[in-house]
Amino acid sequence: MEKRDFLLELGMEEIPAGHFGAACEWLKESFISFIQASRLGYEDLLVSGTPRRFFIRATQVPMAQTDLRLERSGPALKISYKEDGELTPAALGFLKKNNASPSDIYIQKTDKGDVIAVSIRQKGKSFSQLLQPWLEELLPKFPFPKKMIWKNKELAFSRPLRWICLLFGDEPLPLQVYGISSGNVTFGNRYLGLERPLQVTSVDAYLPILNENSVIADREERLALIQKGLEAAPLEEGHQVAPDERLAQTVCDLVEYPSAVVSSFDERFLRLPEKIIISTISQNQKYFCVKDASGKLASQFVFISNGDVAKAEIIKKGNEKVVNARLEDALWYFEEDTRQPLESYLPALEDVVFHAKLGTLADKVRRITALCEWMCSQLNLPEAVAQKVLRTARLAKADLVTSMLGEKEFTKLQGYIGKQYALVSQEDEEVAEGIWEHYAPRGSNDALPQSLTGAVVAIADKLDTICGMIGVGLIPTGSADPFALRRLALGLCQILLERGWELSLQELVAKSFAILADKLTMEEGTEAKSLAFIRQRVEWLLKQEGIAYDVIDSLEHLPISSLASFESQALALGKVRETDDFMRLVIGFKRVANILDKAMREGHCNPQLFAQEEERTLYEALQGLQGKLDDTLAHSDYDAALHALIDMGQPIDQFFDAVLVNTDDEALKNNRLALLSQIHKEFLKVADISKIVVEG
Repeated sequence: MEKRDFLLELGMEEIPAGHFGAACEWLKESFISFIQASRLGYEDLLVSGTPRRFFIRATQVPMAQTDLRLERSGPALKISYKEDGELTPAALGFLKKNNASPSDIYIQKTDKGDVIAVSIRQKGKSFSQLLQPWLEELLPKFPFPKKMIWKNKELAFSRPLRWICLLFGDEPLPLQVYGISSGNVTFGNRYLGLERPLQVTSVDAYLPILNENSVIADREERLALIQKGLEAAPLEEGHQVAPDERLAQTVCDLVEYPSAVVSSFDERFLRLPEKIIISTISQNQKYFCVKDASGKLASQFVFISNGDVAKAEIIKKGNEKVVNARLEDALWYFEEDTRQPLESYLPALEDVVFHAKLGTLADKVRRITALCEWMCSQLNLPEAVAQKVLRTARLAKADLVTSMLGEKEFTKLQGYIGKQYALVSQEDEEVAEGIWEHYAPRGSNDALPQSLTGAVVAIADKLDTICGMIGVGLIPTGSADPFALRRLALGLCQILLERGWELSLQELVAKSFAILADKLTMEEGTEAKSLAFIRQRVEWLLKQEGIAYDVIDSLEHLPISSLASFESQALALGKVRETDDFMRLVIGFKRVANILDKAMREGHCNPQLFAQEEERTLYEALQGLQGKLDDTLAHSDYDAALHALIDMGQPIDQFFDAVLVNTDDEALKNNRLALLSQIHKEFLKVADISKIVVEG
């Protein structure tokens, strides 16, 4: 079978950087699935693109599918022929359906008897025949976050689709898809005046032709050029570009022909806190910051140009003008805001609604402060430390009503602005740090609060939002989580685990709801829903630590006195479950649980009704177990508690080997069930080990 190289380019208006990565990866997977489903193949594959194009380049793709030999079974032999040997209507219909003739018939033996059958050859389709329906199905399914409809109402795309370049070998494949005719034409860099039709003479010529017209179509090659340009940027002595891999990836999806240009801003803006400058340069403008030899922010920056290198000086001046203007605004906000202390902004919180049913930001601050006060008491924090925590809680949201955060481009700096304004206001450094850290962790890769003030206020803030939102009926459903309650709950659990504080999760939730009482009309079960919601995050975290799901399931019935203790309990159980003695105990306990599932008995057993020595031995072991568990669990010694359970393994096994529980004697039976019920109850203080999975 002859093979050829294949090229598909989808040309469009510039798509946003955030639309490119997932769509490109999806396009690759879709093409691979198409090739596999079509019984084709390829030797090498490259799927990549720029903001203006996606392309697929595959080598050695077969021109057509191989033919298939298909075996078709028909009606039973006895109803396929008449007495005179002629075919019956049933047999003739079978032949017509499969486009076969009487000479193709052979007899096939089956479990149900002989049938007639034919072997037919199905001719493979050409690659171009297969391509058209795949393209028609592909284009509307691109996973863009947002789509728009252009000329064709049936096609929604990130930006208008302009051209399709389609080659198979050296020949263009003429197809019509959603009103766009494919050909062998592509287009160069529009910013350099090179947006003219370019004839692609072969698949191999595609990338070189674009390179000659200032388009680096291969994303990895483009990213490498960006990194190289940043490293070689002519900076001042000792200066270097601040590493920012995420920004490099974003910029790569904004340009087609990158070149690094060094620029600068007025040095007087270095009076601003660093993150304000970084937010302006990196987050808003997508430029790279520069640091001096001491690691401090310098007044230089580097941007990746998509324009003519020969006109870099003109482009540079335009970018410097924009950056200086933005920093001028930021400096004005900063100086205006810091003319008064941070505390002076607190009254303005009364005018900002946190949530219609939960009151204002000032209400939220009062709730956070009350919860912090209770936590400080529970943690027995010294008075001086507690006062810092309460001061942090009081000032935590004050920056939200400043001029700086009134500007949308700086909203991601909430907390950081509060910290900087607190320092200017001569607040305690730990209070200032706590204001910044109480939002942490802001995402999955963010650090946890390092200051004690930040940790306490972070827990209070997150807990108030979780309980408040669930309290007004806004518990997340499915993937919808508009208030990021899952992230808040996960952060809360991470902080509690990292700190190892002996704070009961039940008491924390109960206290939060008590403080929220004047805002909520509590429905039955709301508090339990909040607790269960947070507990799901605890279990997720434990699974990330490598703790087996069945270990976590076996602790599901226990209240979480503290996350640190719960984690220790799970780790101890996960460790001991690897021992043979424990697994034998699990098997024995499953017998206890299974019997009690069918015939649970409450109350205490009567030793005077014991008829066999094994009953008495098990009862005496139970008496010893009760004392051991009360002592070990009081000291959170879970290893000792679990080994006390293991010691019960032998008397349990001996009991089941010798004693018939479901005897005909009703009094004896009930007494034995009561004994097992007491054992079951004691075991559940540690874990429901009947949920532990026993292999085999």
